[in-house]
Amino acid sequence: MPTSLRVPWCALSLAGALAAPTPARAADHDLTLSPRLGVAASSGPVGGVGPAVEFGVQYGLNDAFSLYGVAAYDAAFFAGTRSPRHGAALAFGALYAFDVLRFVPYFGVGVRGDLFVGPRDGWVTPSAEARVGLRWLLRRDFALSLEAAYGFPFVARDLATDLFSITAGVTFLRTL
Repeated sequence: MPTSLRVPWCALSLAGALAAPTPARAADHDLTLSPRLGVAASSGPVGGVGPAVEFGVQYGLNDAFSLYGVAAYDAAFFAGTRSPRHGAALAFGALYAFDVLRFVPYFGVGVRGDLFVGPRDGWVTPSAEARVGLRWLLRRDFALSLEAAYGFPFVARDLATDLFSITAGVTFLRTL
């Protein structure tokens, strides 16, 4: 094959492999690991917008319901002497997935604990959360994911409220 055709041929082959139909679907006892990057925001005096990093784990109870855990870090940048504010969170809950083969929308509810640290402030707050997402299964063991989460803190609402994040990443799936 001529050198000038190798790059287009490789790109076309890769696109065809990703677009080819696969028998991907949820199964009982799936374990998923999902690192994601995105943006987070919160309102309040020490709220703001900044980068977010999440690492999610899900365990499928059956083909529709899963338990999830998420560890997250975010930073908020805003005007004033309290900037930047760093946050770490651990969240746990249950998800329901609409298994429609290649595209799997899901939603869930759970609880989370947030630790916030800034130049002048530091506090911990428990929160209720809701998550929605979409997983695009490229293969049985690999997917792209997009997820949004909203947290409602129960305490310290005078500092930061309405915790929101949108992240995108990859998901690795394994049936146990």
